[in-house]
Amino acid sequence: MFKLIAFDMDGTLAPSKWQMDSEMVELFKKLLSKYKVAIISGGDYSQFQKQVIPFLGTDEKILWNLYVCPTCSTKMYLYQQGEWIKQYSLDFSLDEKKYIMDVFNKAIDDLDLRPSETWWELVEDRGTQITYSALGQQAPLEAKHTWDPDSEKRKKIRNYLLKDLQNYNILIGWATSIDITRAGVDKAYGVKKLSEVSWVDLNEIIFVWDAVFPGGNDYPPLEIGVTSKRVFSVEDTKRYIESLISES
Repeated sequence: MFKLIAFDMDGTLAPSKWQMDSEMVELFKKLLSKYKVAIISGGDYSQFQKQVIPFLGTDEKILWNLYVCPTCSTKMYLYQQGEWIKQYSLDFSLDEKKYIMDVFNKAIDDLDLRPSETWWELVEDRGTQITYSALGQQAPLEAKHTWDPDSEKRKKIRNYLLKDLQNYNILIGWATSIDITRAGVDKAYGVKKLSEVSWVDLNEIIFVWDAVFPGGNDYPPLEIGVTSKRVFSVEDTKRYIESLISES
C-alpha cells in the first residue's frame, strides 16, 4: 500500500542524540532494500552524520532510497555520485537569526525559565532553523525527560514567542526543544517535497512518529491528511519495521 516510509528521528529511530543501535541499523537497511525511506528530524545534518549515515554501509542500491531531511525539512540531502548532496536549503538571513535569537532569550528570562545548569548553548543557529533546547543540546536523557514531560513549559514559551514572531513557524519538538522555521516550512512541507522528488503520491506515504499534538513539530503532516503511524518507543518502531519487511 505504501511506497515511501517517513520517520521522525529522536524517540522513534533512536534515543535523542544517540546513534541507531545495531538491531535498528540492520532492520533499517532491510527496509531500504524494499522501500523508499525518509527521515525528517528537527536535528541538523550533523546529527544524521552521528546517528544514522555512518552505520548504513556503502551499498548504493539502498542509499539511493534514503531521503535525509534535517531541521524539519528546511534542508534535504540525497545520495548521488557517491556522496550526500544538498538539494535545497531555506536559510535565514543574519538579521532574521539575530532577531529570533534575541526574542528567544528575552522569553526565557521574562518567564524565568533559564536553568541554573546547562549542557551547551540554549538557543542554536542551525542556518535554516533556530532551535531552543531548554537544558542545552548535550543534556543527559534523564534530565531532558523530566524537565517538561507534559510540554506545558514549552507551550508557555511558544505562546510568548507568538507575539513577536507571527511571521514564522514555531513548533514544539522532542523533550526540551522548540523549533523556528520560515512560515509554511515544516514537516508537512517536507512530506510534499518528498512526494515531488521521489515521484510517490502523498497517499502512498506513511509518516511514523512517537509523539504528536497541536503545536508539535510532528503534527503538520497529519493536518494535510498524510497517513500516520504512532509508535511508543524505539523498540516499537523496530517491530513495525519488521512487519513492513515481512509484508513486502
